Amino acid sequence: MWVRAIAHTAVALSIAISGNHFVNGAGQTVRLLGVDREGTEYACQQGWAYSNGDDDAAAAAADAAAIAAWHANAVRVPLNEDCWLGINGQPSYGSQSGYQQMVETYVADLNADGIYAILDLHWSAPDATVADGQRPMADDHSAAFWTSVATAFKSNPAVVFDAFNEPYSPAANYADAANYPLTWGCWENGGCTLPTTVDGTDPGANPDTYQAVGMQALVTAIRDTGATQPILLGGLSYSNDLSQWLTYEPDDPAHQLGASLHSYEGEACADTSCFSSEVAPVAAQVPVTITEFDENPCADASDSFDANLMNWADQNGLGYLAWSWTSGATPDCSDYYLVDQNGNAFAPNGTLLKAHLAALAAASATTTPMTTTPTTTTTPSPVVSKPLRCVVPKLIGDTLKRARTLLRRAHCALGRASYHKPRARLSAKARRRPPVVIKATPARGRKLKAGTKVRLVLQRR
Repeated sequence: MWVRAIAHTAVALSIAISGNHFVNGAGQTVRLLGVDREGTEYACQQGWAYSNGDDDAAAAAADAAAIAAWHANAVRVPLNEDCWLGINGQPSYGSQSGYQQMVETYVADLNADGIYAILDLHWSAPDATVADGQRPMADDHSAAFWTSVATAFKSNPAVVFDAFNEPYSPAANYADAANYPLTWGCWENGGCTLPTTVDGTDPGANPDTYQAVGMQALVTAIRDTGATQPILLGGLSYSNDLSQWLTYEPDDPAHQLGASLHSYEGEACADTSCFSSEVAPVAAQVPVTITEFDENPCADASDSFDANLMNWADQNGLGYLAWSWTSGATPDCSDYYLVDQNGNAFAPNGTLLKAHLAALAAASATTTPMTTTPTTTTTPSPVVSKPLRCVVPKLIGDTLKRARTLLRRAHCALGRASYHKPRARLSAKARRRPPVVIKATPARGRKLKAGTKVRLVLQRR
């Protein structure tokens, strides 16, 4: 069992891949353990900040320190393609240089607290479409995005690149999109035709389309800058499928590729059987990091999804980061949040992760330095896969983009969205704000068949 998860040495913070694991500057094996810090993918496009709470320098430094206090050694920072590149009228708040500077400052704050930063292309869109959510695969701007990001960070050895958040096949989600599959071949080399519609929206029979750009082009764009840092690549099915990852692994002259897995309770690969059959063979060849995971936040107290996933990863040498750390939110059980509005661990995912990382840190303080060969000391408890169901999340007050994400995470679908005209005339400032949800049908908390469509009414305020 790999208990020495975080190595504290006098060596400057750095990370690289050696064989099927990460190593630091002293050659010690490192697993990436921590959180996803949401906000930098959507706030800049929605027009109210660069991030969700880290625009202020003091707040950003305090945020990094708070995460470090959980014994985390990695934070994944989701980015917006348009805001970074300054295209398609983005960012809607501030400026391109301001957005870039905010990200660079936050990465420096994380590094100062001994935390590796994973930079992730999270929201993207092709052509003149605004990057207002997730798309099935990289687009015509994505190589330029990575050329710019890699150039900005190539001298920072404490950064990892996550090339594309969650590749997915529209053909697997919608009957109308049967002609738009994302195959492993296209995942690697691009060239397939995909709908431009944002994730969570039925593209219909005749959608606008774009030509996908594959992972090989993104790896090449990064390496052409001279950047040699590790690159993570998520598989198909929202990064939940690594079954053909090794077969279609792109070429990397630096030999610094790892795999990214997302695993939420109820997904196809979310139990030890799948981990052992599909993930373990990949982990035997390259490092695998579970860069997003969570159990159903409304689960019963007896639910053991998080614990089983982390235990299996500990015993097999994988890293993991939970979704998501945010600022100022008042969560309820339908939110995949790790902390509450006061920065306290929020159950179940936050409390479980915090306690688990603390236990690893305590164990590492009393063990000998770990070697590069993991050993299994216990047999993990099997994870019981529960039937998928839609548990309608809290949506009131959220933007349409945020609602789409919450619905997908809750195994629901977005139904008809209508707009309610306010009675009073809005100010110019209010008219520029995105509309928010004022009603959802079925109502919050309803437990329904997976894929149930939730109708929304939105209004500007």
